[in-house]
Amino acid sequence: MPGEVKLKDVLSMGRLERIVMEYFIKNISVGEIIALIELREEVKRRASRGERDLVPELDDVVIEREVSRVISRLITAGYLEYKGGVYNLSKPLIEELKKKLGRLDPGIPKNIESLA
Repeated sequence: MPGEVKLKDVLSMGRLERIVMEYFIKNISVGEIIALIELREEVKRRASRGERDLVPELDDVVIEREVSRVISRLITAGYLEYKGGVYNLSKPLIEELKKKLGRLDPGIPKNIESLA
């Protein structure tokens, strides 16, 4: 059973985990295929800017496998939820966002440092 999760915990995550969490904090809820495609492209963008050690290899399949592994760990830990082909930010994190921001604003980037 996952423990209590908080937005501040994202700050201590590894870089790939943090990228995934920033994505879901921004979007709140995303279909599984779109999430993998968009996160794959984000990893490739970051690699082109010098962050080459996020994944072992910059092949699309390898990136998607690594992102999928991270998402699975985040689901197990209680940060994300999965139902019917859709990944969602967990209910406790959604409630925390609502308290801190007064609203969710899906699709709008949020500064994790200021939320933590």
